[in-house]
Amino acid sequence: METESKNAVLIPGQRIRPPGSKEIVSQILKELYSLNATSIIELNAYDDRNYRILCEESHTNPHITTVSKHGYVLKIVNSLDSKKQHVIDAQTDMLIFLNQRGINCPLPVKNVRGLYYTLVELNVDGCTESYAVRLLLYRPGEVLHRVPITGELLRNVGRFTAKLDSVLMTFSHPAYDDHKTLWMLNAVPKLRQFVYAVKNALERDLAHEVILAFEENVLQVTQQLEQSIIHGDLNEQNFVMSPDGKEIVAVIDFGDSHRTCLIFDLAITLCYMILQAADIGMGKHVVEGYQDIRKLTDLEKKILKVTVCARICQSLVMGAYSHLYDPQNEYLLTTQKSGWALLKKLWPLSQDEVLRSWGLMD
Repeated sequence: METESKNAVLIPGQRIRPPGSKEIVSQILKELYSLNATSIIELNAYDDRNYRILCEESHTNPHITTVSKHGYVLKIVNSLDSKKQHVIDAQTDMLIFLNQRGINCPLPVKNVRGLYYTLVELNVDGCTESYAVRLLLYRPGEVLHRVPITGELLRNVGRFTAKLDSVLMTFSHPAYDDHKTLWMLNAVPKLRQFVYAVKNALERDLAHEVILAFEENVLQVTQQLEQSIIHGDLNEQNFVMSPDGKEIVAVIDFGDSHRTCLIFDLAITLCYMILQAADIGMGKHVVEGYQDIRKLTDLEKKILKVTVCARICQSLVMGAYSHLYDPQNEYLLTTQKSGWALLKKLWPLSQDEVLRSWGLMD
């Protein structure tokens, strides 16, 4: 078994995405889960490989009672996160915990050996690496990205974010005490190493400005903010909606979950929802829904604008960087199209203008 590397964080130039093909997936399913795939569709993913699988009903896995008619997601975890087995265990425990408490999210499935994940060796460009493989119940529905954005929908998103956070406040796992990744807002200063991937000089300058402001105005006060485990990536691809596009029926992809300031989950959600709506003012509905369940403190209100900008910046810089090394993965450019335009609009606004726009000031 490969040794764990608890604090490994991506370094520039490092290739971590697993190889993927339907043949590899079919073989893994057969060998590890005793399942025969009837359909394999690759899903969007950043550094991992995710596949939606439909399977034949006949199988010999003693840990599966009935094969899910909605299918499964087979996840091949990137080589960096595959080394953090304590975190994979923590995510498994968290998903089971949330499902037991009325939060509909992917449920881990045991393999034939009764384990929730296995390390498999796969070859990329002549190099053999170990990758953790997991199988999760697929949660059917339409991702938020594909439904019309309304104030009511965004209010539901805000309410759901606060509800999820309040349930996560009662969950803990020692793996989250020192877990670090580049996608945490606390890691924003590390973005400086990756800004070179942004082609436009003015946009590079803007990124540096946002990073500095986040360091000075937010990272200095994190000790005064309420801490908890958060989802960490509540974006338009990770909310699963009802057929009418109004209700949130599930939340997926807990790969970025970590322990940090509770307000960061709202800031991350806000970042992606105003990008999706292409309208800064629509953030008001998200904030209103959130505050139906959890009221923001004065300090949380004060840091919200800079934190949202920092997340937009993080998404833009890491998207540009990852695309440089994986030009085939168009998904990496999702935020680029509208992100810089929105950041250029939001950043010059005064604190008061933003708070007023989001209904946090009279």
